[in-house]
Amino acid sequence: MIMRFACPLLALFAMSLVAASSQVNIELLEGTFKDKTWDLAPGKVVTTYTEQGFGFVAVPGKFSERGLLVDRSNPFVVRATATLTVPTGKQTLLIRARGASRLSIDDKLILETNFLTRSPDGHGKVPPQPKVEPDVRYPSQGQQDKRIAWVSDGKEHTFRFDFFVGLANLRPEVGEPVVAIAAEGKPFTILANGTPFTDEGWDKYSAQAWKLRHDHDAVLRVESSAAEIAYWKTRHEIARREHKNTAVEVPVVGKLPASNDVDRFINQKLETLGIAPGAQTDDDTFIRRVYLDTVGVIPAPHEIAEFRADRSADRRAKLIDRLLADPRWADHWVGYWQDVLAENPGLLKPTLNNTGPFRWWIYQAFRDNMPMDRFASELIGMEGSYLHGAPGGFAVATENDVPMAAKAQVITKAFLGLDLTCSRCHDSPSSRGFKQEQLFTLAAMLKRGDIVLPKTSSVIVSEGARVPNVKITLHVGSKVAPKFQFAAVVPAELPDGIIRHAEDQRERVAALMTSPRNERFSQVLVNRLWKRYLGIGIVDPVDDWSKIKPSHPALLQWLGRELVTHDYDLKHVARLVLNSQAYQRTVTPIPDGVEYDAQAFASPTRRRMSAEQIVDSLFVAAGKEFNCEMLTFDPEGRQTIKQCLNLGVPRRAWNFIDMANERDRPALALPIAQTFVDVMTAYGWRNSRTTSLTDREESPTSLQPMILAHGLSHSRASRLSDDSAFLEMAVSDVQLSEVIEKTFERVLTRKPTEAERGLFIELLDEGFPQRRTGKPAAGKPHRKAGVSWANHLSPEATRLKLEMEKQAQAGDPPSPRLNEDWRKRMEDMVWSLMNSPEFVFVP
Repeated sequence: MIMRFACPLLALFAMSLVAASSQVNIELLEGTFKDKTWDLAPGKVVTTYTEQGFGFVAVPGKFSERGLLVDRSNPFVVRATATLTVPTGKQTLLIRARGASRLSIDDKLILETNFLTRSPDGHGKVPPQPKVEPDVRYPSQGQQDKRIAWVSDGKEHTFRFDFFVGLANLRPEVGEPVVAIAAEGKPFTILANGTPFTDEGWDKYSAQAWKLRHDHDAVLRVESSAAEIAYWKTRHEIARREHKNTAVEVPVVGKLPASNDVDRFINQKLETLGIAPGAQTDDDTFIRRVYLDTVGVIPAPHEIAEFRADRSADRRAKLIDRLLADPRWADHWVGYWQDVLAENPGLLKPTLNNTGPFRWWIYQAFRDNMPMDRFASELIGMEGSYLHGAPGGFAVATENDVPMAAKAQVITKAFLGLDLTCSRCHDSPSSRGFKQEQLFTLAAMLKRGDIVLPKTSSVIVSEGARVPNVKITLHVGSKVAPKFQFAAVVPAELPDGIIRHAEDQRERVAALMTSPRNERFSQVLVNRLWKRYLGIGIVDPVDDWSKIKPSHPALLQWLGRELVTHDYDLKHVARLVLNSQAYQRTVTPIPDGVEYDAQAFASPTRRRMSAEQIVDSLFVAAGKEFNCEMLTFDPEGRQTIKQCLNLGVPRRAWNFIDMANERDRPALALPIAQTFVDVMTAYGWRNSRTTSLTDREESPTSLQPMILAHGLSHSRASRLSDDSAFLEMAVSDVQLSEVIEKTFERVLTRKPTEAERGLFIELLDEGFPQRRTGKPAAGKPHRKAGVSWANHLSPEATRLKLEMEKQAQAGDPPSPRLNEDWRKRMEDMVWSLMNSPEFVFVP
């Protein structure tokens, strides 16, 4: 089937020398192409679409009938065609590509690059550093660059650019193929688009290209899964029928104020206990809190200004609606579910006792606002690409004696609040009561076949040895057949129309867990959301319900049914909680010596930002990009799929991954990425997620203030470099008091007190009128290139990587546009606010 969709042209910020056509037409060809030849006879056009120009960062995803990402043939071919009129005169054409590419004009071959070469080991030579040209983008790693002079006759011509993506057994990555054109004496622009082919121009072009690709992939997922969407619509109709006559009685309103039914449940207990609720937050506190809780970052100045300008009585509700519709909602949930679902990919040898990188599926699910019953079902199904971002990656677990037992532990903890960790090797202690057989029969269902219990999944008792205190009822060598044995928690009967393939054991597991009759599933999910927003769960811990009774059983049941009867839409429940007075109260410290039930929810509990929120918010405050290297040890794409993984250039903190490499070889270090990982690890982020986890370690350590005060991430965020928003503010025509006020807003989302204002006026007043030097921006330094797995054993590769590490540790170069002495004092102010406890806590 050929799939078609259109991309609008990127608005040009420079007048093109080329009369662009309305579109660049793209065809994707898949087939069993012969190795390293241009024989395209086996190819078939499978997708057509349009692009914004002859510059490429990605191709549309290929999705199954269930809307899951699946792999294309490897390699596949991209063919881009446009009919253009180029002004008369001498031109220079440039093509860049990682592998084989060809540029033709009117079917006449003009330029081509060579096929990608495989690299079997790390003993190769480091290539020469690319030439730095002031008006041409610095080539990314492994790019081939070819140019030719061409004289245009001013007439219409058909330009065609073909390029291979991937090579048999190599990663099918697009890289950055481009065709650029320059008239005599003029700089290069991207063909058919007109964007200057500079570092800055390409950054803007590629950012727009990625946005369009994400948007169109969302459309493709819907188009490809129409039947699947219809199935889930039917299931949700069944769910509403199941709960048609089971409404939970909402308490009568008492004396305490209530914004919605959430408050009525909370107020009932507060009145019973005689506890006074906390006061409502002011607007500055509310906006910072709700941004952190919905999109995972502090608000930017324009977002603060927009909210303050709205004086309507329902401005908070309108802001909540805007944030729930914000694509960043997805970013904020990925890190959470990476922990809960134990997503644990490895950059090196990714199939060796790791999971695949199913992070992209988590992101897409929340970006599409996927119903949570479908979310759990797709994970349990484990279909789709296993290394490129589908739930198939959840199934990866080599070097594991019973991999599906590990997956059974994850899904029961995530979706049922059952901790079966002990059941891996013996029956759980009597307080939990789960038998090893229950875990392994579930594992057999996930495997879709019998499992023989290995020695490594049992407690071996030697003759005459001490008898262990734990019970061992499943013995080594026992054959365990698929069976669901959780009737005490999950109803065994399914409503008609829920299951499509009764013989598929994985589908049966998913159907039983997500059935509308299983209220445990919906209650576990809403309880997880409640804890994220209020700091403590109605049942806490949220992932082990074995002995804990809910503090508000009726509220928990009501929220669970709200989820079920509203198509398992997590945003619906989030909207209820975020609009409640319970959520919008000030955090009230508990006086020493006072006994207090935090689960009465008189106010939210004090919460520290997550590691991801800290990193992301630092760079939002600074208005900077991460400017991090690509997360791979093979940026050239010359290693086999099973040797090296590529997780791309990180743009949010959840993108990061463990930086460990084979024997800690220095040439394989990723020095900029490591600075982010260092901060995140200090604040509880796990670089290895081998088990499911909900609550990270949050105990204060001496490392945390040290990493904030001296770590490179904070240094970069507070540095007034040419790309800093603080710099632009400082060089503009503003009063000193306004500089201070805007800095407080960017970092702490509030105005300074008079005492704080006076303190920083004293710091910055001297030299303020003379702060600007009139010098131009310095420009971004180019990084060293050429080091990869292909040559990491070379001494030259180690020398170059140590140079890169030194450059990374130096941080962003300060801007020459400000007087050095005044700039450093301004940086001191920014640094002190970013290092204040107020910055790292959710207000």
